[in-house]
Amino acid sequence: MIHASKKLVLLALGGIGLLAAWACNNNRNAGENDTTLLDAAPPADSAAMATGSDFNQTVTFKQYSFVVNAKGEDTLRRLVITGNDSASSFAEVNTPMEGSIYYCEAADLDNDGQPEVYCFARGADSADFTKVYAYAIDQQGNLPISFPELTSEDAENYMGHDSLYIEKGYVVRSFPIGMAEAGDTVPRKTIRYTLKRGPSAYRLEQVE
Repeated sequence: MIHASKKLVLLALGGIGLLAAWACNNNRNAGENDTTLLDAAPPADSAAMATGSDFNQTVTFKQYSFVVNAKGEDTLRRLVITGNDSASSFAEVNTPMEGSIYYCEAADLDNDGQPEVYCFARGADSADFTKVYAYAIDQQGNLPISFPELTSEDAENYMGHDSLYIEKGYVVRSFPIGMAEAGDTVPRKTIRYTLKRGPSAYRLEQVE
């Protein structure tokens, strides 16, 4: 009878252990799914990607090289971009900024032979709203690149948690447009932007 009682106790303890392991595994999986669904990241193979409140990275395009630096706290944060080609240095970008840069890349989206630098930052708010800092830079100086507001249709279900990155000659913006039920995938809205030059500045325009 004593041996039988010991067996029953061991079986009961084993069952409790299995239930605890199952519950922990389910909780871990649920947390991973929440992060994946709500915050899609830029391409994993991108050479220009970083996180954190301070940012220091060199990005290149052909013979052009740019050092991107962001430091400071709250409203005192500044973005500094210095660049050069094989022959000369470019005028420095030095501007106040908000948020923390999570993706930066040099590209030539309008195919004019001159590079632009794109920096995408997340604001310090609960919905991680994206801030865009982009400049066309050459020996004559630097011109800011404006980023448009969402259209009224796209803004209707907008809740933040954007991912922005460069892909195939476009700036690509992706964000969730609803809430997911358990086990479902959150639908996402993807918008592409092309670069246009105006009389005194550049702008990104949504591609229909």
